Amino acid sequence: MPKDDVTSRIEYVCNNFRPFSGARAVLVKDSGKDVFKGAVGEFFYKVKETPYYIAFIGDMDVPNIQATMGYLGEGIILEATALGLNTCWVGGFYRREAVIKQIDLEDRERVLGITPIGYSKEEEDRVGASSKKYRRKMLDDLIVSGEVSDNKWCIAALEAARIAPSAGNRQPWRFQINDSAITVSSNSKREGFGVSRRLDCGIAMLHLEMGALMSGVNGNWEFLDYPEVARYNI
Repeated sequence: MPKDDVTSRIEYVCNNFRPFSGARAVLVKDSGKDVFKGAVGEFFYKVKETPYYIAFIGDMDVPNIQATMGYLGEGIILEATALGLNTCWVGGFYRREAVIKQIDLEDRERVLGITPIGYSKEEEDRVGASSKKYRRKMLDDLIVSGEVSDNKWCIAALEAARIAPSAGNRQPWRFQINDSAITVSSNSKREGFGVSRRLDCGIAMLHLEMGALMSGVNGNWEFLDYPEVARYNI
């Protein structure tokens, strides 16, 4: 079980990381025994004792909620990883009714995903580990217009987005590039795995922004009409 200081940090991040309206996270300290099912349940219990989990909750009346939830959730997951915890996105293979019994939801809210957090029993059984971890498309397969050339911030941003996780490792994000912006769009309107492609693209948005920031470039997000998702303007 996470140490008290680590738990406090994760709880603080869940309560205070609210980059967009309508999306929030709740650290659930009740048992996750009835929440996870099937192969995911077996995967979940490779951690020591019974870990906590985080529920990602969205107000379905708020525009762009799926993308903003992916952005928020990935930020919290990366913070948990930085604290030495093992995590993974779980979008479709859990019992939502069990989660709902353990949290308070407003009428318009829905649980859009969860993540278990804890420590693995063995490194090879690490929660979130996957044989698909490094199977990522090349940038040439993801860029639909524009050229990277020698633009260092753009390269860093796109490489960070390229390795982002997605449901079934489907990597639905595509990128349009110009001198002062990168547009993230979905490659299809079809869904699957119980997770919206918009949410996957929100995860990529967080990675893209972090890559840009590491290169000293700051920007802001402008949401667009689907299948385009958002544009990062610098």
